[in-house]
Amino acid sequence: MSAFEYALPNSIEEAVAILSTRSEARPLAGGQTMLLERNRERLKGAVLVDLRRILPLKGIDRQDGALRIGATATLGAIASSELVGREFPALAEAVRTIGDAQLRNRGTIGGNIAEGDPEYDLPALLFALDASIEVAGSQGRRKITSSDFFKERDRSSLKRDEFVVSISMPRAAANSGMAYVRFKHPARLTAVCAVAAVVTVERGRISAAKIGLTGASDYPTRLQAAERALLNGPAKAEQVASAAAASDERLEFRGDAFASAEYRRHLTHVLTERALKEALSKITA
Repeated sequence: MSAFEYALPNSIEEAVAILSTRSEARPLAGGQTMLLERNRERLKGAVLVDLRRILPLKGIDRQDGALRIGATATLGAIASSELVGREFPALAEAVRTIGDAQLRNRGTIGGNIAEGDPEYDLPALLFALDASIEVAGSQGRRKITSSDFFKERDRSSLKRDEFVVSISMPRAAANSGMAYVRFKHPARLTAVCAVAAVVTVERGRISAAKIGLTGASDYPTRLQAAERALLNGPAKAEQVASAAAASDERLEFRGDAFASAEYRRHLTHVLTERALKEALSKITA
């Protein structure tokens, strides 16, 4: 393994100071991606700034009416949280299926989204749940909408000296249902294609819809054309099918040795319709 330095700060301010004064410094959360064998050469000469001792980054609670999850909360802690399970069941269910038990017990939500990996599960859920991401850096703290956080392949909108502090999600509106469905890679256990949906119905018509896609394109994205196709329409199968058919508008799909771009396009249609139907079914469940 390539040699690197290691720092273990006790506060957000201490971590920011190291990251802002050492150009080779990199934040370390769970380390499930960074410390893989294929990535270790990139760490030569780096300073790994381990965030695990910073207590404000760990909690799962409610603040100002929103669910707040600290960046170093593990996927296992999120999956077992009663608060998450009660208010955001689709998130809890999805996290329980990510990777394996070892990964969930070590991997963190902040590290997962900071990677910007196009196959990771959580970004689609953050889109659908209208999440915002708080980050800290040398210029202070700022909040980034989930739609602005993921803009490029294998990269988030974090600046070099910034790291994720927390993720916040507003309480879902009344008469809302949420769902997450995916087609999983059998070896990597990541999403070949996955769709998250939150739908709100008032008087039999769809008044709001948020749909997130991951795995199928170069970076996670919202399916805004499908969202528009749902608005003010009846909460019926025909409206859902119409929205699913619009889900690939202006999207460029990625292809690889496991699944072609055209296959991912097909999966996007199928999984969008499935996620929407499941979300609607949970409103009256």
